[in-house]
Amino acid sequence: MATTLKVFLNITDETQNYQDEPKYYAEMDLAKDGLIWTAGSTGTEVGAIKDKMQTIPNETKLNEAAPVIDENAPYVVPLCLFYDYSGDDGYYTHEVKGMGEDARWVFAFSFDGETATEPQLEAWDDSGRDSCLKYVLGGSDESPLEHPEDSMVLAVATNAEAPGDDWEGTPIAGADNVLLLNNGYGPLNELDSGVTSQELYANIKIVIPANFGYPAVESFLLTVRYTYA
Repeated sequence: MATTLKVFLNITDETQNYQDEPKYYAEMDLAKDGLIWTAGSTGTEVGAIKDKMQTIPNETKLNEAAPVIDENAPYVVPLCLFYDYSGDDGYYTHEVKGMGEDARWVFAFSFDGETATEPQLEAWDDSGRDSCLKYVLGGSDESPLEHPEDSMVLAVATNAEAPGDDWEGTPIAGADNVLLLNNGYGPLNELDSGVTSQELYANIKIVIPANFGYPAVESFLLTVRYTYA
């Protein structure tokens, strides 16, 4: 029987895990929803990029909310918004609580059974999953074009503990630069009787290098790869 994955985002209180407080989490529609890393907007005008937007974010407003890069220090993108395509509760965006902070229960990857391989988090240009040429994933205008080790997307597994202040994480991009979501302990075991799911937790942030010289608004694809028997 197939083991399926659901992704939940903490939009309420990053000190609480999914099993104890499932109502604190929002489930992603993996076919339609997305994540927006942004500096956010300070205004109150319609379309400002912020928590609990009641209109669909448009490209113009997203560009206006892009961060200004510091020439002297790396820039940690401060806000991650869950883009809820359906807006069933009246809001199209929700702040992901604890993103990039010393927080343990932020991104929850929920499995309804055992796996044959350890789930791993990957980042790619798009659904083709065959390149990481975008700047955010370490892409370059120089040769060679791909530098996945320079990815700005940093991730850390937080199953056992919070990652600490100013955590560095693993740069994820491509097939080799990945995050093992079970802390390297291997596949997930069969669920105990009466248990319906098991969660693996991670924190993910984007850090732009100081004086980065290629402004861009980019999309990329996060993938959780695993096999099941």
